[in-house]
Amino acid sequence: MTDDNGGDNELDEIDSIEQKNKKKKEPKEQIIQTSKIIKDGQLWEQIYDPNTKQSKYITWDEKHNQPVYMDYFVIDGRKYFPIKDDLLEKGAVILPTGILDYVTVEQLDNDTTTHIYKYLDVTDEHRQKATWYARLTWVIDNLNTIPYMRALGDYGSGKTRYEDVIGGICYKPMYVGGSVRAAPIYRVIDLWRGTAIFDEFTLTKSDETTDIIQILNNGYQRGKPVLRCKDGNYSQVECFDPFGSKILATRKQFEDSALESRCITEVIQETVRPDIPIDLGKTFFSERQELQNKLLFFRLKNWDKIIPDEKLCIDFGMIQPRIKQTFLPFTVLFQYDKLILDQFIETVKQHNTKMIEENSVSYNGLIVNIYLNFLEKDMPCITAQDIRNELVNKHGFNEKKTYAGTIGKMVKPLGFISAPQKILGETKRVLTIKNDRIKRLVYRYVNVDEQEKMLALCERKSKQTELTFSADGGE
Repeated sequence: MTDDNGGDNELDEIDSIEQKNKKKKEPKEQIIQTSKIIKDGQLWEQIYDPNTKQSKYITWDEKHNQPVYMDYFVIDGRKYFPIKDDLLEKGAVILPTGILDYVTVEQLDNDTTTHIYKYLDVTDEHRQKATWYARLTWVIDNLNTIPYMRALGDYGSGKTRYEDVIGGICYKPMYVGGSVRAAPIYRVIDLWRGTAIFDEFTLTKSDETTDIIQILNNGYQRGKPVLRCKDGNYSQVECFDPFGSKILATRKQFEDSALESRCITEVIQETVRPDIPIDLGKTFFSERQELQNKLLFFRLKNWDKIIPDEKLCIDFGMIQPRIKQTFLPFTVLFQYDKLILDQFIETVKQHNTKMIEENSVSYNGLIVNIYLNFLEKDMPCITAQDIRNELVNKHGFNEKKTYAGTIGKMVKPLGFISAPQKILGETKRVLTIKNDRIKRLVYRYVNVDEQEKMLALCERKSKQTELTFSADGGE
């Protein structure tokens, strides 16, 4: 006897097996979270409502003169959703809530300057730089380099306020802290691609500090990735892109002069202005949100239009190359506005002057200036011992810890070449330097008001003989 339902049961089992096999064969849907999408030449940015904790994408429809919203995208079989994580919900990453008409670029800059003045006590010069920098971060897409803004000051001087006010209006502020480990910093920057804000950033000697310094050294220029082993596994290497705008707060200057020169620094002091609120309340956060929404609208309308004109040669005069590289990105904002461009170039020259003043009193700067002063006095043989004596007698260096031999070694990286030579019958190691190299040192270490005189001196001496001085004490 057979079961009348047996055939049906067998068919059901076969259908079930086929469905399972079909599910196994179907590829898993690939879901990607990102805060920015470019589709068909149109930029879509993530916006976030902190009240509902919901995100969506927004763009500006130029043709119909209106915003357009999307919850997600499907591109080449992949689903793209706005990023959803604790950083956003807890305010470690700040996004616009929508867009707001900024009227004109001039009005936008004026609104930015007014906002900074209302809540932060900085010099007029730095407030102007901060206004330009904030807008620059919103059109970073076509830039190859970008400097860092830095507040330098002691505890309680207002560095955190600096980051809240200036950092808070930059493109996608990311509060990565100053004492966290390097690994989460890499991942936050890699995920959000916004403006990294390092609060109370200190430099103690450790592997973590070295990693963070690498982020800063590589992060100013596009195309300088950082390689790291994945979770301590030396057989797997991850590649992170640290490029992007950054806001720093430090209590000391960086020992690395190259990194120091890439910072646009304001020395912060406790304010004495009674009109600045002690605490940042609802009004501040509401005004900051409005300004962010205006800057997002500016970005959506200009992200692909503001491109550096490589044919345009901007004359900064005789300033240090690294300072020129640091400030050149700003010119994309007003490269065709001669009035503002001239004002900006003057600002850069003032910054260059300040950097030279600092360089001139550094160890290398003192050596170079002492040497040039001896050269001006027509000393027939300038020795490292002469320079050593000048450092001790005139600049207060420790007599027991300052050696001519050390000075002989110090000048080699500056471009001097060491070779034995007989001076008045005595063999000494004489350091020679070519005219083009000493000129570079003049531009870096000699105060601006003395440069022209020293350049003329070097030119005159080079026609007589190659510039030399000897380093008593050898190597």
